[in-house]
Amino acid sequence: MNLSIAPALCSGSRQDFRPTRDNRRLVFRLRRRPKLLTSSATCLAVIAFFVVHFLSNERSYADATIDRPNVLFIAVDDLNDWVGCLEGHPQAKTPNIDRLASRGVLFEQAHCAAPLCSPSRTSIMTGLRPSTTGIYGNLNWFRDMPKYADWVTLPQYFRKHGYLAWGGGKLHHQAHGKFSDAAAWDHVYSTRTGAVPPPQSERYKHGLRPKFESNPILARLIDWGPTDAPIEANPDWKTAEGAAQFLEQDHEKPFFLGCGIYLPHLPWYAPKKFFEMHPLEDIELPPYKAGDFDDIPAVGRRMGERHIKHIRESGKWKEAVQGCLAADSFADACVGHVLDALEKSRYRDNTIVVLWGDHGYDVGEKKIAKSALWEQTTRTPLIIYAPGKLPSGTPASGRICKSPVSLLDLYPTLIDLCGLPENDQLDGRSLAPLVNNPNADWPYPAIITHSPHWLGNNHAVRSRDFHYIRYSDGGEELYDVEADPLQRNNLANDPAHAPTRAELKKWLPKKNAPHFGAPKRK
Repeated sequence: MNLSIAPALCSGSRQDFRPTRDNRRLVFRLRRRPKLLTSSATCLAVIAFFVVHFLSNERSYADATIDRPNVLFIAVDDLNDWVGCLEGHPQAKTPNIDRLASRGVLFEQAHCAAPLCSPSRTSIMTGLRPSTTGIYGNLNWFRDMPKYADWVTLPQYFRKHGYLAWGGGKLHHQAHGKFSDAAAWDHVYSTRTGAVPPPQSERYKHGLRPKFESNPILARLIDWGPTDAPIEANPDWKTAEGAAQFLEQDHEKPFFLGCGIYLPHLPWYAPKKFFEMHPLEDIELPPYKAGDFDDIPAVGRRMGERHIKHIRESGKWKEAVQGCLAADSFADACVGHVLDALEKSRYRDNTIVVLWGDHGYDVGEKKIAKSALWEQTTRTPLIIYAPGKLPSGTPASGRICKSPVSLLDLYPTLIDLCGLPENDQLDGRSLAPLVNNPNADWPYPAIITHSPHWLGNNHAVRSRDFHYIRYSDGGEELYDVEADPLQRNNLANDPAHAPTRAELKKWLPKKNAPHFGAPKRK
């Protein structure tokens, strides 16, 4: 309808209305209904009815949306179990992550879907396994696949159901460019990550770069050291500040706020104060066993990073551990800045907080890197705080979930907790029953996949008591994680554990999508 004719409809005078070619059809309809608009009062009543009906519908939708909880979605890159609440290293200092764990549910056995940044984050954001999408490496983007070009990711699903979605920092594989999936958000508030590096003259003083020539990416990244830049100058802190500023503002819609912290991803640069929190002379080295790979299959040995020997032999291992602990503490400070802003905001009592690392990281126990299927590289912190889900006064012990879970489950979990319609295209399961009761029965293991194109399809199955690995060459590993938490004694060839091995094998993916974008194997 041309809005210019609205006054004539309410005037009560036919002379005031001059039909044009564009509105003759409307005039014809009005003439066939002479009793509908016989007076100004009737006209106003009709308009009032439709206005009230429209506003009531809008208000009902708005009220239903406003009543839904907000989501604060915090990602910390390469964060292993070196946090206080998981006790992965006795000298870890992460008071803010620990504070969140004391209020929410700490999933003590959370594992990634893949021990590498892009496939892990792709699984989290799409809700699909690597074996479903074919995204196994860091150089392939799921949006380039026709099948997933328009896939509705986690933040998009919230937007689709009335939420405002803001994201900043590293949430997908990158904070900017194609791999950031910027179009999935209403607004991207931060595209830089990490810490201000020290002066060029202070970098790579460990002298190890020549030892890493066979792995140029690691050679470029493996460095650590303090910086003199103020904490506020660091990109990760600016990302946290962007999230904090968002929480200080009024928003008409419920929101999904993503905040991606890059550290402790290499290089381990951090403001000097965080290195001073971990004096070098006091550093405790993680446990290491010579000959640890003697009882594992050939593919597993290839995943074992030989470069750790260079750090051990050079006497720089303590420095590396100090750098990792300092980076953890700096990342924790960034998390704390966001949590403090939430505490001061109007949203504190109606916001679900999720903190996750995309995978673990090995700092010398078996290798120095990720990209393996052992516990140290697959286990990562996962904390979910959902206001009102646990009775007040629940002790810390009652907030720890010991069941193995997967980061793949975050997508279905969050839409469930927020009361959004179920998405039946996802591979994961909602963890809402465990958020409501961390001790609830959970019969499912966590499934982890690591399939670089040169190593084929490799998977791990983590149950409550065992960690099983099956390699592409048929080789196997099996560990009793209660008796052998460091995974030193491979039980795969022990006949007494054949039933356990057979049971866990049933959970392996039945199909493995081809490695998207991989060169053809000769």
